[in-house]
Amino acid sequence: MEAGLSIDPGRLQRLDGFLGSVTPTLALQLARAVEIDRLRGGALPHDAILTALRPRLRDAARRLDRTLTPRRLVCSVFEDLLVDSRLRKQRGRVLRTSIEPVWQWLTRVLAPVACEQALDAIRDKLLKGGPDFADAEVDMFQRVAAEAILRAIPTADMNDSRAAEAVRVLGPSMAADAHDMARMMEMAAEVRQLQRMLGKPMQTLSEEDIFRIRGVFERVAVSHPDCASYIPFLVLGRLEKPWEAIRLTGALSRKVNDTLISQTDFGAIGEALLSDLDDCVERLSQVRPADLNAEMVVREVVDFSNISTGIVRELGIKRDGIWGRHMMRVRGDMSAQMERLLARAPKEISVTLPTVRRGGFGIRATRRAPDLTRTLDPVKAAKAVQLARVIAGSRQHAMAGAFAGMLKQVDEQVTATVRQYVDDLSDEVHAMGQEGAAASIKFVDHAAALIGALDGEAAGDMVRRRANAALVISPPIADVA
Repeated sequence: MEAGLSIDPGRLQRLDGFLGSVTPTLALQLARAVEIDRLRGGALPHDAILTALRPRLRDAARRLDRTLTPRRLVCSVFEDLLVDSRLRKQRGRVLRTSIEPVWQWLTRVLAPVACEQALDAIRDKLLKGGPDFADAEVDMFQRVAAEAILRAIPTADMNDSRAAEAVRVLGPSMAADAHDMARMMEMAAEVRQLQRMLGKPMQTLSEEDIFRIRGVFERVAVSHPDCASYIPFLVLGRLEKPWEAIRLTGALSRKVNDTLISQTDFGAIGEALLSDLDDCVERLSQVRPADLNAEMVVREVVDFSNISTGIVRELGIKRDGIWGRHMMRVRGDMSAQMERLLARAPKEISVTLPTVRRGGFGIRATRRAPDLTRTLDPVKAAKAVQLARVIAGSRQHAMAGAFAGMLKQVDEQVTATVRQYVDDLSDEVHAMGQEGAAASIKFVDHAAALIGALDGEAAGDMVRRRANAALVISPPIADVA
């Protein structure tokens, strides 16, 4: 096993503080030195140092420069299945944080002696020749690991009585992750061939790619029939447009619609993508309107739009199909969540743009004009800008989320209110004069932020320039980004 010195809590805290402040480049150099020391059996507190370095390593421009360790080589076979977070376990999706507990369970409980021997062989090859010469030794460890895990977790069904001990130790979700890892390690040689054959990320899935993937798949279907259905998940993890994996499942299963594909092992890919849509909606359901984060909301809307549109385009899903019915339901859920977040947007934005009635003659009699003497609530103003950003960011994606009609109505009301306020703003700034400059600046900035969110930054900059020109003071009002 990989050993190292223990370290007391006080020193560990100081170590975290120091290593957490180093540059990404230095973090890579330190990590490389620590991992080489571990390969040589050194006595440094390897895990403590690498844990402290991890935040800086994430910032490193080229994380692949880190020295390859035995564990990293072993786990590379299922790296395309790894995800950083999820709301529920999905077959073919392995939580990155599951690696450490499964590794400890495997190497300390399931097969400690065999794993240690295999790891020693990998370390020896790494020190003598580098990772390109360790394939056979890595394969040996992966065979040992796959056999040990599959004896403990023989199926993907965590209710299987044979998996009871694994579920007790790891929990059902992590035990299912361990099963997925084992299936990938069981066909490690074929996976490694496919990984080297395909780029990462794959900008698109070509017919040539599908032909080559099918060749590997057909060999795996003969040699490891229980593993073959994981091939599309490997490809899914490499695609920039994950919905293109639907096209691959159709080619491999030789089925032409969602109902037929869903009845095969390849239906898990479609279920995973539909589950991604469910996750988008669920994450939005957890957003409190008072804590609205426009970047997060728009990201979920865009992801939902891209995945749902991509699935339909790839397979031509019909409303009465299994996946079609799921799609209709989840689009309705998305519409409901967006209405919950945006229905009050016109009122919440207009309340931050106070107006006062002005007398006059002709068409300008008793008009509403910006009231720059009022107090601007910074919390409400910030919320209004967030709402404006959600509206603008959702425009191109509302149709796929089934909330286009609602968004159009909200957008028209908000845009009309903000544009009218901006049109009248310069006159009021001019009327306030130099004495009122300090009071008017907050409304100029707020109006610029709103119109910038709705119509682009250039429109916001124009609001500030017009206000500066209207005030005619020196120095002018400073631009605020």
